[in-house]
Amino acid sequence: AGGTMTGAVKGSTQTATLTAAATLDFSTYQNFVLTLAPSSGTTINLANPSTDVVGQSGFIAFIQDGTGGRLVTASGDYETAAAAGVTLTSTASATDLVPYLVVASNRVLLGTPQLAFA
Repeated sequence: AGGTMTGAVKGSTQTATLTAAATLDFSTYQNFVLTLAPSSGTTINLANPSTDVVGQSGFIAFIQDGTGGRLVTASGDYETAAAAGVTLTSTASATDLVPYLVVASNRVLLGTPQLAFA
């Protein structure tokens, strides 16, 4: 017998330009295409989500703006292998793809980034 998983509409994608810290909406979107264009500094922080759903998976595409050199940090709910953080391609207009899986409430595992799609 199967259960019903609530959460994002399967295959729904948010496309946005991030200019400051952001909270991803996992209850609405499964995938994210995010252009990094901070209004000050070089770093965008992904704040802890409150809408993550256990079992949800998808991808986050990070696109450098025309300047490049943008960084992403992630709050404590996001976990990376060996706590290494997320290292992206710094080239202007580069696109990197990061898979994710929600394994528990307040635990979003980020996979190894696939770098420099062209």
